[in-house]
Amino acid sequence: MVRRANAKQTQGGTRVTGWLGVWLLIAGVSAQAGATQAPPPRVAEVSVIVTASAPPAGSRTMDAEQLAALPGATPDEQLRAVAGFSLFRRSSSRYANPTTHGVTMRGLSASGASRGLVLLEGIPLNDGFGAWVTWTRVPSLALDRIVVTPGAAGDLFGSDALGGVIQLQSAMPSVTRGTVAVEAGSNGTYVAESAGGGRVDRLSWFGATSLFNTDGTIPLEPASIGAVDRATDARWWNGFGRLELNTTSGRWAVFGFGGRDDRGNGTVEQRNRMSGGTVAATYTTTTNTSTFSARVSMSPNTFRQSFSAVSATRATENVTNRQLIDSTTTRVVVEAGRTWTRAYALVRGAFNRASAEFSETRSTGTTTVELIDRSESVSAQAAWTGWNNVTATGGLRHEWRIAPTDAKERDRALVGRVGVDWRVRPDVSLRATTAVSHRWPTLNELARGFRVGSAVTLANPDLAPERATSVEVGAAWDGEGGRLGATVFHSVVDDAIANVTLPSLTGIVRQRRNAGDAVATGVEVDGELAVSTWARISASAVVVDATFQRSLEPTIEGKRLPQVPRVSGAVSAVVMRGPVTSGVTIKSTGHQFDDDRNTFRLAAATLVDATVSARFGRLRVFGVVENLFDARVETGRTPLVSLAPGRAARIGVSVSLGGLLR
Repeated sequence: MVRRANAKQTQGGTRVTGWLGVWLLIAGVSAQAGATQAPPPRVAEVSVIVTASAPPAGSRTMDAEQLAALPGATPDEQLRAVAGFSLFRRSSSRYANPTTHGVTMRGLSASGASRGLVLLEGIPLNDGFGAWVTWTRVPSLALDRIVVTPGAAGDLFGSDALGGVIQLQSAMPSVTRGTVAVEAGSNGTYVAESAGGGRVDRLSWFGATSLFNTDGTIPLEPASIGAVDRATDARWWNGFGRLELNTTSGRWAVFGFGGRDDRGNGTVEQRNRMSGGTVAATYTTTTNTSTFSARVSMSPNTFRQSFSAVSATRATENVTNRQLIDSTTTRVVVEAGRTWTRAYALVRGAFNRASAEFSETRSTGTTTVELIDRSESVSAQAAWTGWNNVTATGGLRHEWRIAPTDAKERDRALVGRVGVDWRVRPDVSLRATTAVSHRWPTLNELARGFRVGSAVTLANPDLAPERATSVEVGAAWDGEGGRLGATVFHSVVDDAIANVTLPSLTGIVRQRRNAGDAVATGVEVDGELAVSTWARISASAVVVDATFQRSLEPTIEGKRLPQVPRVSGAVSAVVMRGPVTSGVTIKSTGHQFDDDRNTFRLAAATLVDATVSARFGRLRVFGVVENLFDARVETGRTPLVSLAPGRAARIGVSVSLGGLLR
């Protein structure tokens, strides 16, 4: 398996070198064409540390106003408005086990781990041990906008960005405001939130916090519920804070976010608890032609989980094992950029250090393993604008990584991207991008097994890295009345890691394996229309064929990737008339499978959420109905069917306190 991976890595490096030559040729032709003055290229988005003034081409942006009109209580629930986005299972982070909070985009699913990267202020929300996303660490009042960019971005962000990037951006510290909100609803749900900021001379700050509780629902069909079953209750608190100082030499910032999450997993004995966060410091200095930024961050996290075996009648259960993961991830990023009349270039160095203690207690005793995940990378991105309407972009990244112990050999990865953006006219553009990306197997996949219902999944310390080749071609119209974009994409993930079902006489047993190639081909359409000055409709749809091909496991050859529907669509509408704002989000997904052999089918489902609010001066009153038509949404089969919550409602009130300090 390792030899196969290394051979493909060499081939990938050859492909990158060839594409780089094409990219440089395009850039050279562009530089010679035309003598008119070209506008600066829109490439500030390549910076991890400096927030982009313009989102990348092909992305979807939801600003603070749109987010406030969406019914979701957590960022992943708000992202239901984007077709093709989902967690590994259809349920949200409010109810599902944290280890299933990984992101799926464009048909690339990877068990609970994420093939998409989620960033808050440029720092991954992906857990350093398992790559699942800690959505509940983000107070909703802290967010100013969310930018979703599907497609490989390994040259920018490295591993975990194989399927795309979601950037969560907080309100700027210079924003002076104060808000307090409370809400309550069905299933014992209550929420308390607050946010505020201010500025004195060159010093500014912003902070937000929230407390959330729900008694949840039992995630089973009524006929299947037994004596051991309990509602998936959840409660968490979180906080975000940022302090920024602007001086003549540059901008200094210190910020952090974190929280504690405690939830039940559906039975008396199954429960998990997670706590941790991130603290970071950044320095940025800019001139008319150059930028320099540096950032250091530390992210400790503790995760506890218990597993049990439940009898066939669901009358009794026995604890099989308890797990404790105590990890700390430290990241350092240094970058420098330079702009010219027709070009932009950025170089970056990044260093990641993760250490974890993984303990597992069974009836036979406790085992403890010390794990590491160390990586370094050097990368460069650039863009050239050859004439007024054509820009060529590209990037290269080289990474080194060693995990899960010092005894393992150091892996290497060379990835790259090349793209062309042609502005046919001011409101119409065409683009094409090809890229090579990768994903390292997580410490979770290498070292931690788990149990869901009667299905046991084993770890695999011999996993090889995934390598992906992707091509996409898109067109977009962006006018005064709205926007419309379409993208055709094709991705091949070599040595794709999947939970492969093994022959067994004692129940369902799976193991994480490099199963062959995961191939996803499809089309993505996204648009927005301003019906009038008071109404706006957004819609998106994804049609994708995602299957295992050239598989090392004959039983899954040609089978569809788990938890990936062929068709998904989303529509959201917002109407603002006077003090009243109402919104509705419809998310529809076709049928999908819960396993690699496509034995356990999950039915198609359509979910409708609605919200309405009214503002009276500083007071805002709002109401939300989730799953308005009480649709049945199957989230898993083990083979017992798990269900997402049915209809639920909540009401609330928020008060704007105005400026706290000016």
